[in-house]
Amino acid sequence: MKWMIHGAAVLTLDDDDRFWPQGDIVIADDRIQALGPDLSAERGSVEGVLDARGQIAIPGLINAHLHSHDRFDKGRFDNVPLEIWMALYNPPLGKRSWTPREAYCRTLLNAMEMLKTGTTTVMDDVVHGAFSEEVIDAVFQAYEDIGMRARVSIAYSDRPYFQTIPYLEELMPDPLKEELSRLAASFRPEEVLSLWRRYARRWCGRVGFFLSPSAPMRCTDGFLKKTWALSEEFDLPVVVHFLETKVQVVTSRLFYGKSLAEHLQALGVLTPRSALVHAVWASDRDLDRIQSAQASIIHNPVSNAKLGSGIAPIRQMLDRGIAVGLGTDNNNANDSANLLEAMKLAALLHKLRDFDYRRWVGAKEALWMATKGSARCARLEKEVGCLAVGRKADIVLLNRKTPSFFPTHHLVRQIVFCETGMSVDTVVVDGKIIVEKGRIRTVDEGKIFQELWAQEEALKEKIRNWAQRGPELEPYVREAYFRCVQQDPISEP
Repeated sequence: MKWMIHGAAVLTLDDDDRFWPQGDIVIADDRIQALGPDLSAERGSVEGVLDARGQIAIPGLINAHLHSHDRFDKGRFDNVPLEIWMALYNPPLGKRSWTPREAYCRTLLNAMEMLKTGTTTVMDDVVHGAFSEEVIDAVFQAYEDIGMRARVSIAYSDRPYFQTIPYLEELMPDPLKEELSRLAASFRPEEVLSLWRRYARRWCGRVGFFLSPSAPMRCTDGFLKKTWALSEEFDLPVVVHFLETKVQVVTSRLFYGKSLAEHLQALGVLTPRSALVHAVWASDRDLDRIQSAQASIIHNPVSNAKLGSGIAPIRQMLDRGIAVGLGTDNNNANDSANLLEAMKLAALLHKLRDFDYRRWVGAKEALWMATKGSARCARLEKEVGCLAVGRKADIVLLNRKTPSFFPTHHLVRQIVFCETGMSVDTVVVDGKIIVEKGRIRTVDEGKIFQELWAQEEALKEKIRNWAQRGPELEPYVREAYFRCVQQDPISEP
């Protein structure tokens, strides 16, 4: 089908940063065929025209890091750092047994929130619990059904939990370590690599697959090397958590005797396919290595703030030409999948790092992170991230007749600093209208919510039952945490 968006203010965010106060976009099937200030000559060749006068057309936003699996955990925690939070919210003393339907519905909830706030593509890093292909496929299928562009992982780490944080092995009693060792051995690395290979072949369209070895300190070096070999074979990004907290800086020094970037470089796994999540504690030398390897970084300012992880050195990253994407991270460590919130905080938080206001991160750079930067992290930079001929037709139309844009002084700044999602009118993915007048067209939102409200207490009871084991780990993790954070944070020995 060939159709036209007519009369919008068009922010292309392309290489020339073109802008038309009133422009047209011609869409043929799933791609942009033409765009410009006046394409009236094309009217006779299109099947339909969407009147977008009074609206702003922007590229669909790209959430480069979401964990959709904890959607039902929203609001459970405050004032705990990452290491304590991980021990408490979903204790590693076993796996939750979500049904395929529960996994499907929680994924739809995330997708609905993202689409209605202007996100058209997501990198969803999912801890599926048990490695049931029926449950895993439910997540992929949810994105397929709702019409969103998605890359989905099957997250895995092959080291027992007590070996992933310094001092924890010596602090934890043997019975707990034995139980954690049995759980870690329940699914072997060879089985995971085989599963990943199947999913790389099974899902490779609008909904695709990426690799997630969790974090370097949670995986053996051998498994990391095999992961990157698979990445090269299928040309897949590898998303890996990296220097998120001060504990991880100390972990690298104690585990490897070198910085984490240096360790990954020595293993041969710091590559253009590497998308490093957080990098809050990356040193200048770390960033030099990342830049040299042409790896990318995914910034998650809201979860970094909520978990007290720190403020990432974004200006230093951007000055080196490192591709920086933007993510919302966990529902339970952010409590939102709205990328507009992350974009606003990204443009605000880094002003606190430097008194030289000439170096502050601004609105345009934050919008770039949420579009072109995130596209690079997902290895989709030739497909999405800007409005240009030949790119996928992933487009968001924002209504200018809202409080966010009255009066209008500067579109980019008002998108970043004023917009909450209330102005999102129309969302197009792959050339198809998914959101129209603020409503999802592809799934019945009311029925999904009705179904979930009926199950709310059962879902909360499942969480409560499993969370009971968290306090068994907390005192040992807390002691290990404080031993780490009291040390010198310098990342290079």
